[in-house]
Amino acid sequence: MTVQSDEPTLSNSGGEPDGVAPEPVDSAAAPDDLDTLKAELAEIEQKADEYLRLAQRTQADFINYRRRMDEERSLLAQNAGLSVLTRLLPILDDFFRALANASEAELQSSWGQGVQLVERNLRGLLAAEGVEPIPAEGAEFDPRLHEAVAQLPVADVPEGHVAQVVRQGYRKGDRILRPTQVVVSKRAD
Repeated sequence: MTVQSDEPTLSNSGGEPDGVAPEPVDSAAAPDDLDTLKAELAEIEQKADEYLRLAQRTQADFINYRRRMDEERSLLAQNAGLSVLTRLLPILDDFFRALANASEAELQSSWGQGVQLVERNLRGLLAAEGVEPIPAEGAEFDPRLHEAVAQLPVADVPEGHVAQVVRQGYRKGDRILRPTQVVVSKRAD
């Protein structure tokens, strides 16, 4: 008894199923198919180039975004540090006033020496962070560095120069944390 299958079997040497003849090649249709394939290939290459440019732009945008975020993070950290340093300046002013108004006996006491030590440590901390006082006494008035609180005629200071420092100003690098409050000399009337 022989079992017959509906599926064709491969018995010829061309790899075609039995009973199926290879499709004849239409020599007239081949150039049109070739032109169509070339057009499709050109279109695919154009899309591939477009996708490549899009990927490159996206990558460049991401690199720029990451750089901006790093700069912003750095600036935020720097500004946070400057904020804390700026808030320490009035405390340093209080120490200066306390020490300026203390008697010699008070300064020699253990309490006075402790206050001096704290003031020195605070100045050292600010200096270690790059905070430095803005020189002002006798300097020409500069509105970028100084804040004029008064004008007085002073004989031994040229007009337009700082005659007296009211409150010390500070900077960190090129950044002014607080301008120096000054009294500016003027011509005697």
